[in-house]
Amino acid sequence: MQNLIYILKTTVKNIHLWMGIPVIVCVILFNTMSDFKMYESKAKLQFELNTDGSLSLTSKSLQLFEIGLMFTDLLEIARIKRVMENLQLNILIHSFKTDKLYKINLINDLYTKEELISRAEYLLENFQTLNMQRPIDVVINNTMIKNNLGVEDLSKRFSISRIGSSKYINVSVEDKDPYAAKFIIDILTKAWIKEYRYEVKQRYKDKSESIAASCDRAHDELLMLYDSLRDFQRDQNVIDIEATKKFIIDRSAELKKEISKGKKELASDKSSIDFLGNTLENKKDFGFKSESDEIHLSIMQLKDSLRKLQQEREYNAYNLEKLPSDYLDRIDAKISRIEIRINAQLSKSISSTTYDPSLTKQSIVNKYIQDQINYVKLEASVKTLENELYELNNRSRNNIEIIANIVKLEGQIETKEKYYLNLLEKKHFAELLEKESGNNLFVVENANFPIKPKSSKRGLIIVGASMGSMILILVIVVLRIIFDAKHHLPFQIEKESKIPIIASIYLLPHLDYLRRFKPKFVSKLQVWRQEYKRKQVHSQNIDSRKYLRRLILDLDDNGKNIISFVGARSNHVTLHTLLELQRMFDRTNLKSLIIYNDWFTPLPKTGNDFKRLEFKNRDQFTESGILDLSQEEVSPYDLLLPDDWFKLLVKLRKQYNYIMIITPPTHKSTIWHEWLNLTSDVFYVYELHETFDEEDAKNQDYLIEQHCNIFGGLLTSTVK
Repeated sequence: MQNLIYILKTTVKNIHLWMGIPVIVCVILFNTMSDFKMYESKAKLQFELNTDGSLSLTSKSLQLFEIGLMFTDLLEIARIKRVMENLQLNILIHSFKTDKLYKINLINDLYTKEELISRAEYLLENFQTLNMQRPIDVVINNTMIKNNLGVEDLSKRFSISRIGSSKYINVSVEDKDPYAAKFIIDILTKAWIKEYRYEVKQRYKDKSESIAASCDRAHDELLMLYDSLRDFQRDQNVIDIEATKKFIIDRSAELKKEISKGKKELASDKSSIDFLGNTLENKKDFGFKSESDEIHLSIMQLKDSLRKLQQEREYNAYNLEKLPSDYLDRIDAKISRIEIRINAQLSKSISSTTYDPSLTKQSIVNKYIQDQINYVKLEASVKTLENELYELNNRSRNNIEIIANIVKLEGQIETKEKYYLNLLEKKHFAELLEKESGNNLFVVENANFPIKPKSSKRGLIIVGASMGSMILILVIVVLRIIFDAKHHLPFQIEKESKIPIIASIYLLPHLDYLRRFKPKFVSKLQVWRQEYKRKQVHSQNIDSRKYLRRLILDLDDNGKNIISFVGARSNHVTLHTLLELQRMFDRTNLKSLIIYNDWFTPLPKTGNDFKRLEFKNRDQFTESGILDLSQEEVSPYDLLLPDDWFKLLVKLRKQYNYIMIITPPTHKSTIWHEWLNLTSDVFYVYELHETFDEEDAKNQDYLIEQHCNIFGGLLTSTVK
């Protein structure tokens, strides 16, 4: 908290910095910006994407992204060299031909105005830029730069901005002349649109030529593939590859089907021939057998059992939940077994039926012969079909490579056709874009003629600059205070020192505030403030001196009472304090001697209100005064040896109640160590607005280790 209060007070004291400098800045800006009237002319342009949004396959967000990219490209085009030089050349021509624009002064007499105008018109007509290898172009460029009409100068005068996320562009130009502002924006928009259309057409022209060349190459390659396919089919006698493939596949499937059917019939005839041959060879009786009645009776019984089981199954079909789960499986198994037995009995009954043996055998023989004939015919037919299938497979294998080559060529032709059609479409689209390119950037609002000047921002600039400079100075002042290594408050010293402060002495300098260039009330206020502060400090100093006197008077009368004051950076305040103490002692009939040994600040030889004593008269000292050892750079041991000094001090103590010694500053000399050996009591003197570093800490450590009695710290300061 004390640090914060000190920072605030010190900042207020430096008011002349953080208030004076902003005032100076205000005055300078006010005078330099007195002629700050600017006229602003505006125009509005619109741009569109090259594709219609209704026909585009891209999403809306992607279109917005493309619009942003296009706006960025347009910004770059507006500031390229050809556009800016187009603007320069038009300004040059118009300024030389009329007096309405700028007054352009030539830098030399190498070329006349007419020659420069002619060259500028030629460059504009041929859409060319300045050639720095031609002297006349160099003169034009240098002339425009000298008259503050160079490319960089003109670029700073206009601004281009997009209106939100729309497709509209605002172009504005500021100039001191309203006519010049409108002229510049008219020329700029025309040159900008012309350059954009030129670049777009050039880009689409290159693309169109590249696509056209690729399209022609693709067409030639497609014709070559058609010729290759036609020649290959003619050489291989292949008319229709699809029909050939279909015939081979269908005929192969048909032959396989007929061969399979023939083999099945062969197997059937083979079985019949074997059965009939076995019957003719082994069967002897082809007549009636007596067991036919038994067979018929058994068949009838089996049919009755079958019918009963079927009725039972139908009856119980609605009560299955009351029956075992495998009921249907068991009854179906019984029905199946009875049906098998019935069929077996029927077959047996047939073989036991009475026939005419001769007719029966003859029919079997006829059937046997017929089956053999059919078997031979079928075998021959199957063999023929297999031969045909073999030949068809051989033919198919021979055509595989031909078909593969034809299919490969047809695939290449199909791919090349798609590629060619795609290129053809792109070629048509590129030609259309080249024809229509550049028309998507146009002016929707022409440049206006500014009637009134633009509202000046001089006030805002001055206030902003003043506030900025004030904040900057404030920051610098505060940082300087924060990072100041010196100690400006007592608690800062006490925080680092080992000897506490017991008293403070301040000396106020006399300042002359009565100056002519100041108002009288300010001078009177400063004088009153100085007197008020001097009274406060004077009262505090009296209390501090009385406290020091009490500490000294409390010393034992039989002691040495030799008191040294060490540690200060300068001894001006210390000397003044000891002189006041000496006067206080004199008023109570106490004699004191001050030994002053600071040759860095020697005592003046005249005009003093104290009695000066010289070392050579040391045996005659009887009155209070100052022993001046500051005129020469001498230490106590340069004058007397330590034993002699002890004898001298003992002798002086008989004449004086107190001997007070002021040593040289500890930062400038180490002579205070010698005085410390002769001292019984010590005051350590601090000085405000100075640093307290490692050397001070070492001096205090050394002082504490000695035999002397340390009263404490005496804080001195010269307050400004």
